[in-house]
Amino acid sequence: MGFGIGPGEIILVAILFLLLFGPSKLPQMARDVGRFVNEARRSMDEFKSELTAGVDDDDDDENDKTPRRKQR
Repeated sequence: MGFGIGPGEIILVAILFLLLFGPSKLPQMARDVGRFVNEARRSMDEFKSELTAGVDDDDDDENDKTPRRKQR
């Protein structure tokens, strides 16, 4: 797994959550965490695509050899 977390640590964290919040709260908490991760991924993908679009626009400007007037 990522972040240097092994299966033993994941099981320990799961047991702690079970003890702290009880079995009835865990499904809702898992859904909330899943939604958060999904939204974070979507935001990062959108951010990356905006950055790539900005770089592509800059490349198009450099390839455009149309003479331009200097601004004062």
